[in-house]
Amino acid sequence: GDCRGGRIRIKMRRGFGSRGLVLVQVVLLAAIVGERGAEGLGFDLVSSRVKCFSEEISGNTLVVGTYEVEASSSSQSMPIEVQVTDPMEKVLHSKEDISKGSFAFTTTIAGDYILCFHNKGLTSVQDQRHVKFTMKHGIDAKDYSKVMNSDHLSPLQTNIVKVRDQLTAIYDEMIDQKHRETQLRDLAEAMCERVVAFALFTIFVLTGTGAWQAHYLHNYFRRKKII
Repeated sequence: GDCRGGRIRIKMRRGFGSRGLVLVQVVLLAAIVGERGAEGLGFDLVSSRVKCFSEEISGNTLVVGTYEVEASSSSQSMPIEVQVTDPMEKVLHSKEDISKGSFAFTTTIAGDYILCFHNKGLTSVQDQRHVKFTMKHGIDAKDYSKVMNSDHLSPLQTNIVKVRDQLTAIYDEMIDQKHRETQLRDLAEAMCERVVAFALFTIFVLTGTGAWQAHYLHNYFRRKKII
């Protein structure tokens, strides 16, 4: 399917190689995959442009992906470069002048994992190439046909294993959400304590300043024999 819709955020991030910071569109992958996750996504990438797709993934999670670039009909060279980075912007996979390929890794930390494609064609050549890719993680990334063959399982047993893994994934997600909720609550409580402390400090400063001003004015008026 074509890459349409979904949430898009614009951000500055370090580009490929040594080109410094590049303004790119980062598309939240989970928001646009929907039912097309199995068949992947496709989009047209104009020359000299970078398009990135981001998905928030938990730690210790298997991620697999594939990509394919259709042959260019233009006489101009428009090589496509791919790069996958973790939340710390560490490069996990990078390849230049791709036609097709794949990547696989296990996440070490939770956060946004970003998949970027860069059309390295000249800016003056306003042509484009079509890119298709898939990016799966967790249960979706596991090949149960291989599990069935390696463990000599029947289709029913394989489905039971799959259901077990799904339940485990749901449980892990609940634990992760609870951990995040605890972190947010602790952050909110700490912020509340700081606000209260700042409010008390402000009241103390204003009260002290008011008392000093009253004392100063009282002495001033007495010296001037106004009172």
